[in-house]
Amino acid sequence: MKYLPARPSLDFLRREARTLRGLHRARNTSVADVIGHFDTSFHGLGHEELFARKFSVIDAQRVIARQYGFASWRRLKLFVRKDSQKSSDYDPALRDELLRRDAMRIALVRRAKKGGPGSIAKLRDFNAESQALAVRIYERYGWPGPQLIGRDGLEALYWLSLSDHGNGTFQYESAKLMEDALPQGECFGLAYATTIDRWLCLSYQPTIYGCINDFNVDTGRVEYTRDFSDPANINKRRAEVGLPDFESANRELNELTVAQKWPTCSRAEWAAKKRQCALEGGYISA
Repeated sequence: MKYLPARPSLDFLRREARTLRGLHRARNTSVADVIGHFDTSFHGLGHEELFARKFSVIDAQRVIARQYGFASWRRLKLFVRKDSQKSSDYDPALRDELLRRDAMRIALVRRAKKGGPGSIAKLRDFNAESQALAVRIYERYGWPGPQLIGRDGLEALYWLSLSDHGNGTFQYESAKLMEDALPQGECFGLAYATTIDRWLCLSYQPTIYGCINDFNVDTGRVEYTRDFSDPANINKRRAEVGLPDFESANRELNELTVAQKWPTCSRAEWAAKKRQCALEGGYISA
């Protein structure tokens, strides 16, 4: 998913769409994969057929919107307008607090990866505090859109909410609030996709978007789960929330795990770890 600039403007986004349409008309192969994935009517087409088909400015706007994690141009427009025209409830202090806490989260994650003394416990406590803050925000606003805490504040809230998987009820309630906010242009599709997929995966149910790690018994690796509903339309759903096609995403993840030398585990080890997380978080009962 692409991320919107600090002060997104509709003029900039319209220019992006016109540029994309121009590249399609020029048969520029650099945009073939983007158009072929995010315009779901082009799924499965080769480059020649893709460039032979009509691709309007409206089609290009939809592709741009989906690259930024919005299912439609209308939703993207709503988001940008709400971000630029804050409501009377706009809370800059809350936005600053979320940004500060997200910077702390990043620092604590880095320390935990280095294995410093007590770093895991500190991160766990911090995540619990962040979750408590998110609950207070939900109780006051529901899911706060950009008109309340800004685009960057909303991104920070998403990362702070996602970082703690230790409470299945909280994860589910977060996902439902996000789902309701999507049509209003107040939430990124990726935020909803990762939150609901995590809840489904740890609840031992098929995911919707296949964007959560799980063990693949065929390859013997931890990669994006292939346990998702309606496999024939997985890439259509992924396109609508800003995710790349499933196979490309898995290839990139595999390359990353090799380059960063992620620790490996057996199927049994992963299954035990997943079950422990699911039980401790209340996703399943014993």
